[in-house]
Amino acid sequence: MAFGIGTNTEHPEHQLLAGVVNEVAVKCWFTSTGRTMPLMMKLQTESDGIIEVSPIRVLSSEKQFYAGILNWKYKCQAEVNHRMQEFTLLFCPEDCAWKLVV
Repeated sequence: MAFGIGTNTEHPEHQLLAGVVNEVAVKCWFTSTGRTMPLMMKLQTESDGIIEVSPIRVLSSEKQFYAGILNWKYKCQAEVNHRMQEFTLLFCPEDCAWKLVV
């Protein structure tokens, strides 16, 4: 039996994603209806180089809450080093920040 007082029923919390998290720059299209669609991203390597990943194919997107903060989770696919890779992008509208989870 679960106990609670109903304070967390509006926005169920999600667990943080497992994997390595990196901050990335994302070129994104915001539609007239407010939807966000990531088009490409750039990330910095350990040797201060920059890798550009384009185009990004969005497989799915969903609204999630982590510690009460809204995040948009995008499951994506793109070609990196001549191989198709799947990854997750997180967009936090509160900070206007993108994170890559691999």
